[in-house]
Amino acid sequence: MAHRQVIVELRYSKGLAESAFAAVPAAEKTLDTGTVPKIAGVKFDESYAPTSLPRLTPRTAMDVPYVSGEMFDVALEPEESTYIVRAEAAEEKLEALAESRAVVGVYADVQIEPTIICPSSPPLGTHTDVERLLCVPQLHGAGMDGSGVLVAIVDTGFNVAYLASRGKPITLDVARSWVPDSGLVPGDAPVSHGTSHGTMCAFDVAITAPKATFLDIQLLRSTATGPTPMSGLLSDAIQAYGHLCDVMRAPQRPGENRSMVVNNSWGMFHPEWDFPVGDPGNYSDNPNHPFNRIVGTLERLGADILFAAGNCGANCADGRCRGVTTNAIYGANGHPSVLTIAGVDVSKTRVGYSTQGPGRLSRFKPDLSGYTHFQGSGVYSADGGTSAATPVVAGVVAAVRTRRPYSPGNPFVAPGALRAVMRLTAEDLGSAGFDFDHGFGAVSGCRLVRLFGRPESVPSESPPPIPVPRRPRTARMPIGPERVPQPAAPCTPEPDASQVNAQAEGLAELFKATWQAGYNEGRRASGNESANAGGSGSCGCGDTP
Repeated sequence: MAHRQVIVELRYSKGLAESAFAAVPAAEKTLDTGTVPKIAGVKFDESYAPTSLPRLTPRTAMDVPYVSGEMFDVALEPEESTYIVRAEAAEEKLEALAESRAVVGVYADVQIEPTIICPSSPPLGTHTDVERLLCVPQLHGAGMDGSGVLVAIVDTGFNVAYLASRGKPITLDVARSWVPDSGLVPGDAPVSHGTSHGTMCAFDVAITAPKATFLDIQLLRSTATGPTPMSGLLSDAIQAYGHLCDVMRAPQRPGENRSMVVNNSWGMFHPEWDFPVGDPGNYSDNPNHPFNRIVGTLERLGADILFAAGNCGANCADGRCRGVTTNAIYGANGHPSVLTIAGVDVSKTRVGYSTQGPGRLSRFKPDLSGYTHFQGSGVYSADGGTSAATPVVAGVVAAVRTRRPYSPGNPFVAPGALRAVMRLTAEDLGSAGFDFDHGFGAVSGCRLVRLFGRPESVPSESPPPIPVPRRPRTARMPIGPERVPQPAAPCTPEPDASQVNAQAEGLAELFKATWQAGYNEGRRASGNESANAGGSGSCGCGDTP
């Protein structure tokens, strides 16, 4: 008899609400089995406490106050919420479970894993090259360093002492961190090759945002794991995001703004991990899946959320993709309310494993490209995969939030407005405008400091890409038509003062347009339907195609 791990959404009951909101540490909460349906062949996980899922009410421009991008009101009262629990059910009992009066829905509890890849490929450049490409000294000179901003690393956990030893001393907020099991300690994750993925992510955020306050969200250290030490389940991700929602709803602390940046360098790798597309319990294509909904809730509460595009690129896919390289940005990794990050190396060349769009939940993905496969944290020989690209961009977002903190009700600093700014200021790569390889281009700290910092402190030209010697082709690389090497394109000059002013005026017009139409509608209306994935990238990380 085949069994399946599932997420079960239950209607409100007093007992579920009491368990969910019990005033004890999250790792000590449990499920009262008297509050769940009793069905033969279905076993509920008593160690997984109920997690509230606030109800979202659609908003229109007629609602007051109306804020662009804030498409829903969040009902926070316990009676207005549904409650998520976890169960193992026999396949033939899933229908009976879904038809129970107490059950709203039954969904796939998808296995999730980090998006690291190419551990044997040598690094291309170092984190100091990334600092130069992002104009980090100029950002810091303009006070854009992450001060007052919360950065949640949703991963395997990180090690604060190790980061300090690598020149990245960070501030950890233990009280607002989260661990899935008792006995785990925030900021004290083990440092060993293969299990220190979160430490790499924290290092890469700290390249640009060293003054941020870090939250250690140890999602991938749950005991409810898959076949590897760094795999987990979406049900744990729902609990982790519920905790972050609580943090965003809590009273503001002195010296902090209301900003939170959430880094997610993990995802689903193959459709077989999921229910079929069209099934009500599907995750990859289903905006109604509880995790996709709670991602939208956290964004609505003001968080800037970033997800890795993944490592299922057509040129050199991760083995876990099992050959599926089209439409491979699954579920929340392609959510319309997040920034989806592709990968380029320090020569601004797309790495061949970076997953190409379109996305499943939102067609025009990825949004941006971040730098990856450089020598940095020392956890791996290279900080690689879209796992590294995503925290690199997250650090830049945190730097911007130092100067433009989130403020509830202000459309100019809503998460949707910030995503628009990040796209607007990206350095175009590949095809002109948006393309499915790079999104809107490489994140540009230099252009952002011109908009929000002191323009006179930034070089008049963009930093050129790092000249990196290329390794020769090997028999492992894909066979295809040879491409004649072309001379490198000249650097694109940065705008002068008049152009900066024009950019600022254009930015104001953009905000006005998105405020009136709503960010999601505007994005669909301005989408480039003809965009397609190109052939950049190769099997070796950063090799010349």
